[in-house]
Amino acid sequence: MKPCSHECLVTSCLVLAVFVMMQMAMIAFSYNSTVEDRIRTSVPSYYSTLEDRSESRRLPSVLIIGVRKGGTRALLDAMALHPNVRAVRKEAHFFDLNYSKGIDWYRSLMPLSTPGQVVVEKTPGYFTSVVAPKRVRELNPAMKIILIVRDPTQRTISDFTQVYYNKLELNKTLPVFEKEAFLPGSDRINTDYKPVRNSLYDLHMANWLRYFSMEQILLVNGDVFRGNPINELRRVETFLDLPHLITSDQLIFNERKGFFCFLKTPKSRVKCLGNSKGRPHREIPDDVIGKLRANFQRA
Repeated sequence: MKPCSHECLVTSCLVLAVFVMMQMAMIAFSYNSTVEDRIRTSVPSYYSTLEDRSESRRLPSVLIIGVRKGGTRALLDAMALHPNVRAVRKEAHFFDLNYSKGIDWYRSLMPLSTPGQVVVEKTPGYFTSVVAPKRVRELNPAMKIILIVRDPTQRTISDFTQVYYNKLELNKTLPVFEKEAFLPGSDRINTDYKPVRNSLYDLHMANWLRYFSMEQILLVNGDVFRGNPINELRRVETFLDLPHLITSDQLIFNERKGFFCFLKTPKSRVKCLGNSKGRPHREIPDDVIGKLRANFQRA
């Protein structure tokens, strides 16, 4: 075999060098493409994960609109046991009394929440407000509405009891139920008296149904909720498309007060309603209660 000349050797080395460089370039290109693909697929995922977990003050998608003295505070506290529920602790009264303060003011009251959580605001005055339903719809036509109601006779007496004690604390003239709740010289109820008017559920519901369908409204039985809250909470979870995570172990019955308290976690303190909740009703004669009940049955 004829030995390779110097020129031949140089040429062979150049060819080999070019070949090696081409292979290295292909490997580098393949590596860079793989890295770019990884970045392209991982960065959006990373940021979407951050976005999913980011907390901000989101407007509510659920409203507890009433009814006053129907168990709204207990319902809100029970719903807040769910890890996917964030509750607004203060009654905002945005859609009835504070609408002129604007949406930024309303948002400032909201708790921090993630996109996967449900923000719930409770103001019992919304149910009886003439203007609230229209304003709610203008803000969010898809708003979910929860209304907890109870026996209208007992609710009226409970409402009157609160009014009575409020006036007592302010040293004002104390109301007499029979004189306030009925028209003078008549067995007919005085529908202008707020504790009575607040119990005319059909009247106020008709206003809400002008703007929202029944599919968007959940009626919670306050009397059932008070005695066995877990069954009504299951209905609430289903209505809000939430997994059933609230358990009976988190609902602790208080023998002294006669209603349930709530346990967020096994290591947290049991939370009970305030002292103004569950206090005895004012004593009202049986015949007066009978007349009141008869009026509501006819309504």
